[in-house]
Amino acid sequence: MAAPAKAIGVVAEARARLKLAKDADGGNREAALEDLKFASGDQWPAEIEMARKLDRRPCLTINKVDTFIRSTVNNMRQQRPRIQVHPVSDGSDEQTAKVIQGLIKHIEVNSNADHAYDTAADFQVRMGWGYIRLATRYVDDKSFDQEIYIDAVKNPFTVYLDPSSTAPDGSDAQWAIITERMKIATFKQHWPKAKVVSIGQLGNGDDLAEWANNEEIVVADYYRITETPDRLHMLSDGTTHFESDMPPVDVLEFAGLTIAATRPSIRRSVKVSKITAVEELEVKDLPGKHIPVVPVYGAELLDNGKTIRYGMTRQLKDPQRMYNFWRTSETEIVALAPKAPWLMAEGQDEGREQEWNNANSKNYSSLKYKVVEGANGEPLPPPMRQQPQAIPAASVQAAMGASEDMKAVAGMFDPALGAEGNETSGTMVQQRQQQSDMSNFHFYDNLTRSVRWVGKLILEWIPTYYDTQRVLRIIGEDSKPEMVTINERSDDAVGKVLNDVTTGLYDVVMETGPGYQTKRQEEFAFFTEMLKVMPHLGEVAGDLIVRMSDNPGAGEIADRMAAVNPLSQMDKDLPKDIDPKVKAMLMQLQGQLQQAQKKVQQLSMEKQAHVFGVQAKGQVDMQRDVQEHRLGMERMSAEERHETHRLTLKELGEDERTRMEIAARLQERRMQDQTSMAETLVDARTNLEIAHKQALQRGNPDSNRTTR
Repeated sequence: MAAPAKAIGVVAEARARLKLAKDADGGNREAALEDLKFASGDQWPAEIEMARKLDRRPCLTINKVDTFIRSTVNNMRQQRPRIQVHPVSDGSDEQTAKVIQGLIKHIEVNSNADHAYDTAADFQVRMGWGYIRLATRYVDDKSFDQEIYIDAVKNPFTVYLDPSSTAPDGSDAQWAIITERMKIATFKQHWPKAKVVSIGQLGNGDDLAEWANNEEIVVADYYRITETPDRLHMLSDGTTHFESDMPPVDVLEFAGLTIAATRPSIRRSVKVSKITAVEELEVKDLPGKHIPVVPVYGAELLDNGKTIRYGMTRQLKDPQRMYNFWRTSETEIVALAPKAPWLMAEGQDEGREQEWNNANSKNYSSLKYKVVEGANGEPLPPPMRQQPQAIPAASVQAAMGASEDMKAVAGMFDPALGAEGNETSGTMVQQRQQQSDMSNFHFYDNLTRSVRWVGKLILEWIPTYYDTQRVLRIIGEDSKPEMVTINERSDDAVGKVLNDVTTGLYDVVMETGPGYQTKRQEEFAFFTEMLKVMPHLGEVAGDLIVRMSDNPGAGEIADRMAAVNPLSQMDKDLPKDIDPKVKAMLMQLQGQLQQAQKKVQQLSMEKQAHVFGVQAKGQVDMQRDVQEHRLGMERMSAEERHETHRLTLKELGEDERTRMEIAARLQERRMQDQTSMAETLVDARTNLEIAHKQALQRGNPDSNRTTR
């Protein structure tokens, strides 16, 4: 059965564009392939290596290029750029933006996006560019729901991107081709009626190995943007429609709508086809308006109108070759130098010839020799070992110079490579490390730009692949998962949609620098130091500070502290989308109420202590007076004692009455203070409850949601 003419046209178009990309980027591909081989250790020129091997001379490779590359890439791994989503139109809101951002984080975790980012960054630094691509897969074999995946491109040479693209993130590319090797048996299983014809004439680094010619076939994913001329109409209600999608005129008239404005426009759509060299196997429409293949470029420059792309390896080749040569020369000199001989007079080894012959290969505790006399009968000096040939100082200095040249070319010095330098303080070491990071910051900046475009592409795809109501996992900035329902329709008469990810306009802003884990550790150290000068901070936010700790059980301790912290309990009761100003006012009232409660408790304790002190002092004074009275009575006569006793009782009665009156006044004053404080506490609690109810009414998500 002959293939449709349209499918043949797609294959012919793809093959023509493949040849165009190969010719336009052939120089970069060839140089990049050499860079990859050099960085992996193939560092001697072929003709020199062959000549030295024929002469049985060493060709040593001390690969320092890979060390520079790994240092740069690992530094980028420690602070991967992070995608942040912001609302930018009336149809979007902060809450939905957080849900979408958590959904993108879920996509990154689910698809091991860190591997895709790291792979692209490694090729970017080694040879000059890498790639990231987007794809979709069904959730499982029995579901129609699809998930977005961020996939790594393990071989950048299999990607042929539109050569006319000039955007640093490839956002203006009109087409892309990605080749794929497939076992012939697998190919026949998927497309049993298709012809097994492999795509040929591929670029450098993308050729099939000779052993695989009879076992594998090369197929390709051909992405392209199609543009169709159309007219755009704006209706009287402000909505816009393409002419090809416009309802009939009578429907517009029935709805009371008219065309307010019109202009010529273009409809953009994205398609991807799986092709062989002769036919189109399958075709699929993609959402959005851009090619889902994202380049990550290294350094680039223009040379006579041609774009030259390169990574870190290109500039390190010459000093690395110099270093290998001088180190090989040192080794060769030492290896070829004869063993240090012994210098002795004839006859001094007589009887011990074997020991002296093995003296250079065996370790003897002592060597004995025969004393030989000279012509005049004097004993000749004992045998002496000659000094071995020294390594030329010029070779050592040249090797050290080549090593320093590599550091200067890479812009990376000893502190950045983990070695001790001449810096004498931590600040100087940090500044030197920052200088090294700054020298290669363009790699990290380009990666950030490309990841930002990945986030924008995901925003284009989300309304299509997440258009139904379903429960999904989203992941917050602290990497904690949460289950949410997206596109959830409410039960009210209005029929509002909660967490609607299919409408509204959102944008991506990148966050760089240390990740959440590193920042959390720094914040914990900072707040721990603040507690030393601001102890009351622990009463307000102690649970939050403890939660930042990495120690086992920190979460449980923080939960218990939060259970007795009124401010933390208020956070749980308030809705998530409450106005921050209202929340601040409620927390202020709660703080005032807490202070009032402490004040009442303090005053109550002070009053009780004061009354107890007065009573105790009165009892002590009474006992002392009674004791003095008893002693005095013993010295008096009976009549005097009787009269004195009567007068004393009278005085004691008056004193007791006075003390009782004082205690009663104090008790009355204490009751008045407690009543006043209780009234203040009731008023504060009433105001707090009123403000809380008003905040709940203002923070109701149904009351401030934009009607669509």
